[in-house]
Amino acid sequence: MRVVKTLVAFMGLLIVIGIGLVAYGLSLDKNAKDQDAALNEHTPSVPMAGDDQITNAPVVSQADTRIAPFGDIRVDINPDERLIGYTVSGDHVTLHIAGGDGSGARLVIVSLSEKTVLGRILLTPNAQ
Repeated sequence: MRVVKTLVAFMGLLIVIGIGLVAYGLSLDKNAKDQDAALNEHTPSVPMAGDDQITNAPVVSQADTRIAPFGDIRVDINPDERLIGYTVSGDHVTLHIAGGDGSGARLVIVSLSEKTVLGRILLTPNAQ
């Protein structure tokens, strides 16, 4: 009978130690996730649905601030056009240009490394 009591006590001790190790492992995992979440927090580059604080200010990330000096690049716009917004991605800039009344909208993609306009995307209304 003494052997059975010893085995029951030993197994009870193993259960308590096992529960303690599981709780410790879960706390380590939670701390690691909290640290990863803090490191990965960033502002989205596009407005999210339901976001009341939408601004036209461009989002600049750490990678976007390391552009080498590139001099002057000329982009022709008509007197009635204006710059609506822009986006910087690596060494490319996308300019959103539209007429004063919102017509004739277009996107102009500029390469800062080649100092040229790579292309234009004309935004036209659907003619249905």
